[in-house]
Amino acid sequence: GLDIKNPYATRKAILVTHLLPIFLDEGKIRTIYNRLIKTKISKSLYENLIWQENAFETEYIQNLFNYKFPSLESIYGETKKSLDDELSLVVRIKGWDYSRDRDTLSINTNIRKILKLCYPIPNDYHLQKVENLEDTKYSYSNEAEIFNFIDEISRMLSNNLVEFGKTGDKPLAKTLTLLKSSTGTNEFYNEKRLDTFAIDMLTRSFAYQYSLDKGFQSSELLSLKKFVEDKFKHKASFFITRVLASHLKRVRYDYSSSELDLFTTAKTIVTNMPTDSWISIENILRFAKYRNLRFDLEKQNRTEFYSFSSEDKIYSCDTEENYNLLMFEPVMKGIFFYLASLGLFELRYDEPVSSSHIVAKGKKYITTWDGLRYIKFTELGKYIFGFTKKYKQKRVVTKKIKSLKFDEYKPIITLDEKDTLSVAKLEPFTEKYDENRYILSYAKIFKDCKNMKLLNLKIDAFYNKIEKNPPQVFKTFFHEIKENSNLLKRDLKQVVIELQDNKKLLTLFMKNKKLKELIIKAEGYRVIVLKENIPKLTKIVKDNGFFIEF
Repeated sequence: GLDIKNPYATRKAILVTHLLPIFLDEGKIRTIYNRLIKTKISKSLYENLIWQENAFETEYIQNLFNYKFPSLESIYGETKKSLDDELSLVVRIKGWDYSRDRDTLSINTNIRKILKLCYPIPNDYHLQKVENLEDTKYSYSNEAEIFNFIDEISRMLSNNLVEFGKTGDKPLAKTLTLLKSSTGTNEFYNEKRLDTFAIDMLTRSFAYQYSLDKGFQSSELLSLKKFVEDKFKHKASFFITRVLASHLKRVRYDYSSSELDLFTTAKTIVTNMPTDSWISIENILRFAKYRNLRFDLEKQNRTEFYSFSSEDKIYSCDTEENYNLLMFEPVMKGIFFYLASLGLFELRYDEPVSSSHIVAKGKKYITTWDGLRYIKFTELGKYIFGFTKKYKQKRVVTKKIKSLKFDEYKPIITLDEKDTLSVAKLEPFTEKYDENRYILSYAKIFKDCKNMKLLNLKIDAFYNKIEKNPPQVFKTFFHEIKENSNLLKRDLKQVVIELQDNKKLLTLFMKNKKLKELIIKAEGYRVIVLKENIPKLTKIVKDNGFFIEF
């Protein structure tokens, strides 16, 4: 009952009964291996199909080894046929696939897993430290700066100073600029449009976490630790893939599934890394390929529809090669840039350049993550991921900025222009008076206040968030605002009716006693009546031959 070429045709119990003795016997494993490497073509083909690629073009193998496979015709659909002799575990597949002619050589996925047990593992099967670290153009660490960021964004979030676009997904440019200047967060590149990736990802991350937990933990370190733990447990899905996979089109993001596979794959890599040395990104990608690691943002059959617009045409992730080139490799590199922005890894990288002929329009790369070469745990990263039990928090010491100065005679506040957070906090209340002074403004204070409750809340916010006890001139300003509120009243119970210049109609209103009793005031062609008396007025007018619409 054992059919090694088609394990689906074999009952599991029979398969285990036959295979277990084989893999417990080194001699039998050696016999299988010797059969696999019997010829030059079988040795190379098996080695590559088992560990490197899922499939090869038949024509490529024939040309490489000057070898001719027997002809295989496909009349309708797809034809599959196993090769002969020592290549009998290799399947040739010929047919049409996505409107193109396909002729490939591959191994059944289940057989591939079995053969890995009897084939020597590659030298870079495990994650290994880099012995000779090559020079790179850039290096990056945000280990100390991440704590300033968490502290600052916590204050900004509590003051409602973190703003997002209409979709609620992308932070506004002014928010990113404010956070970047006030936190000292390191960026990956200095070029325009590449100089806000780190601050953008961090803002999305912690704004979501703040909303989810209704605040942060008691310290920046505990806040970061909880965030990372939640992220890897899939408890905090804010779609970092909207940044990492932004080069792809036709991606559909789903709150229930997006990023789950991505962070599961990343966790497998992180937990297998040496903790005190640099690791090459090539080693990481090989590590993932050897173990058939992959991730999908949706169901796997949706991934093949993702597309990438290149200089020459549009490519889809419908083949294993394109999936790796366009999705797996760029996004896996991107996830380590992201973890580095959280202070967990150091990076070494070059200018982003694609290793393929496929590049984005007008660029030399697929994504800005393409140049990544090496990664290494920071001390913070080792602590957060549980490799060490203690961590001494680092912090960048920033120059203290002078506090706000309040004028005693006018509602003017003076501050250092470099104090960008204070400038942002004053924005809802003041207008710029001159270079470094701001004055209370009626227009700013009344903005978005549709009733007295909102106005009182806005005034209270000044005392709570700007200054609890400002000079008397500020208190008087706010007191007068309240005193002068609602001095204009609208009487919604009364209605003004304008009469047209019609002699018969005007005579009716001047002489009809019942109409005159309903009128509160008359001036010119206008009369005022109570809203509740409109039905009575309408009936009298209609009874006298005048049709009206009220």
